[in-house]
Amino acid sequence: MVPFHNVKALENNTSYIEEIFDDGSYIEITIDEGNTNARSSITKKKTATYKGSSGIVYWSVTVQGTFNYDGKTSTCTSSSISTANYSSTWKLSNKKTSKSGNTASASVTAKQYHSNGTTVLKTVNKTVKLTCDKNGNLS
Repeated sequence: MVPFHNVKALENNTSYIEEIFDDGSYIEITIDEGNTNARSSITKKKTATYKGSSGIVYWSVTVQGTFNYDGKTSTCTSSSISTANYSSTWKLSNKKTSKSGNTASASVTAKQYHSNGTTVLKTVNKTVKLTCDKNGNLS
């Protein structure tokens, strides 16, 4: 499962495929545009969605960050994580969130199990980082 980074940009420039695995499954990243009227503080979300080769969604992890910025610097003031699991064969664990400087992070370990419920078929460790620059632009 060797990922390829920044393989394909999608139409709206806020969603893109970040990793493609050797079985054709992939991780799509989406940045929530939301309300951008705030001048010095902003709260946004960034989501990593794991999809099968046919586009079926299996699970996702989202980081939400709140940032203060003033045109000179930016700081992350809070970070939170949320996950969603749409498959009985996948289990999500080791959910963690953190903030450092101008970045909010969320990480999860996703394991796909055989139908016998004990054999692990695939493990994906995913960290999502949402960064805010001095002008309130997110990446």
